[in-house]
This record gives sequence, C-alpha cells and structure tokens, in this order.
Amino acid sequence: MDSPLTFGLTLTAVGISIVFLVLTTIALIVAALRRLDDRWKNRERREEREAFGKEPTIDATTLVLLAAAAATVIQGRFRIRRVRRLSGGASPASVWSLQGRSVLQGSHVIVRKAIHPAQTEKKR
Repeated sequence: MDSPLTFGLTLTAVGISIVFLVLTTIALIVAALRRLDDRWKNRERREEREAFGKEPTIDATTLVLLAAAAATVIQGRFRIRRVRRLSGGASPASVWSLQGRSVLQGSHVIVRKAIHPAQTEKKR
C-alpha cells in the first residue's frame, strides 16, 4: 500500500488536472460562442446595410392615411400633426431599444371615447 503522502499528492495532481481540463473546456466553449456571436453580428450589420439602401415599401401618404383611419376607428375624429420614422436614419437604433419601445407602446391601453348624450342630440 502507498503511503498517505503519496496518496495525497496523487489525489491533488488528479484534482488539479481535472480542474484545469474543465476550465480549458469552458474557455474553448466561450471562445466558440464569441466567434458565433461575432458572425451573427456581422451578418446582421450586413443585412441592415443592404436593407438601409432599399426604399421603404410604404410611402408617407399611405402611412398617414392608415394612421388616421386607425385613430378614427379607435377614438373618433383625430388629427395627425406629424409623421416621422423612428428606425433607420444616420444612427439606427439598436435592436434592444426598438424592442423596448414596441413593448412600451404596446402596453398602453387605448380607451374609446365615451359619447355623451349631449353630443348625440347636437348631431340630430
């Protein structure tokens, strides 16, 4: 039988070897994921550059008409004062800010206007 000192040194060497093997494996996995992430980012940037050069599929007049129709259905008579695109431009917004903006705008509850009896009598 081996002496306790030899057994302890062997156990320590095996333990350290396992730890370094696991840490090396984790480092390789992280490096591979970083490379994949860089590839995905580069592909997204390339697609954004290609899409940025294209003309919008909807013109400003159609956009105004659609917005006015939707606002009229939801709240009655409505006046649109300004139309502007939020994405694109010289400094395009990040995906995170666009997602946050859509969640925030989607969380607002639109309530129909209540029609007062006085208003219905005036129309008659």
